[in-house]
Amino acid sequence: MSNVKIVESKLDLFQAPQSYALAHAVESSFSAARGTLAWQFSLIFGDVEELRQRRVTRGNCAVLEHNSRFVYYLVTKENLYATSTYDDVQAALICMREHMRNHEINKVAMPRICCGTDGLEWKQVKRIIQQIFAHIDYNVEILVCEHTDVELHSAKCQITEAKGNLFSAPDNFALVHSVSADFAMCSGINLQFKCKFGQVDELKKQNRHIGNVAVLEQDGRYIYNLVTKERSHEKCTYTALYYALLAMREHMHEHNVNKLAIPRLGCGIDRLDWLRVRSLLELVFAEDSVDIIAFFYEPPSLVQDTIKITCPTCHNMKVMRIPRSTHSSRLSLYKEKSPF
Repeated sequence: MSNVKIVESKLDLFQAPQSYALAHAVESSFSAARGTLAWQFSLIFGDVEELRQRRVTRGNCAVLEHNSRFVYYLVTKENLYATSTYDDVQAALICMREHMRNHEINKVAMPRICCGTDGLEWKQVKRIIQQIFAHIDYNVEILVCEHTDVELHSAKCQITEAKGNLFSAPDNFALVHSVSADFAMCSGINLQFKCKFGQVDELKKQNRHIGNVAVLEQDGRYIYNLVTKERSHEKCTYTALYYALLAMREHMHEHNVNKLAIPRLGCGIDRLDWLRVRSLLELVFAEDSVDIIAFFYEPPSLVQDTIKITCPTCHNMKVMRIPRSTHSSRLSLYKEKSPF
């Protein structure tokens, strides 16, 4: 009797329950064309350089762990221009099965492996999966999810970057920022949100954790608090930000919100890369007609005063440059604002 249960679902792969490991096919250098499933995995979970250093060849499987969830990279071809074969798919799946056995993983979500651009037939791939897991000594559930590549060049969302204060956004734009689950909000733009909108106790009552969103409404305007870490001293991750954005998108759909004002999310003390964050936004809102203004802050430019001094030791004349603000008013502006 087979111990494997294959469930075919219309659920998006990245929205599979956290209790499921994730699996997908890649090529051995872990390169990927923009918009493809492999590219989306690299964008959300990262660690591509670590994977490349392992020098995994086709027919094998690389594994990463994110928040106690395994992510399987089934290496089924040598490069982007090669074509996966049933033999390489079978070998990579066997490798994954052994890792699952060793770590007692009994649930994994995957797309129809190599049945897209590689052109393999799902009926045959499904038969291979059934054979590989037929005699495993415990029950395994494989959730086969839907997935389509994203055409980012035709994404419906519009992202505009603007230098200035986030709170100067028009009133019909919802406001967004990232927070920790403890809602400490003790510095930077988080402190500004706390001072302006308060209601920290209300946020805590919503009991949101990593990858979710806490929402306030004030004067008909939504305030989205993306929970991207548990404690304020921790660092935000791209994975946490992605799932928090998905949670926000769901609320936006339910309440007909289509305008957002954001800072460069996670790009301050958390040191995320803005170009990668922007790509996450484009991925999440690729099918939504959403206007996003991304505000950024730049400190005022400085000029330098030059003074001449005599060195007390060598008695030579030396030039010293002392920076100063171009205008005192701009200096006061710099003191009043926090970078975000």
